[in-house]
Amino acid sequence: MKQTKTLQVRVRDKHAPLLRQMARGVNFVWNYLNEPSQRSIRERGVFLSAYDMHPYISS
Repeated sequence: MKQTKTLQVRVRDKHAPLLRQMARGVNFVWNYLNEPSQRSIRERGVFLSAYDMHPYISS
């Protein structure tokens, strides 16, 4: 059985605003790409590949 080790680190408070900003950006892109992906699954029953998602993120 393969084990995964999780590291736990404390981030200094001075870095918290930058990390929050970066997390919001990642979350925005995740949600943006999740919408057409779910629509594709619902309408065609097919997952979108990276090639299919590229037009959505190329700008």
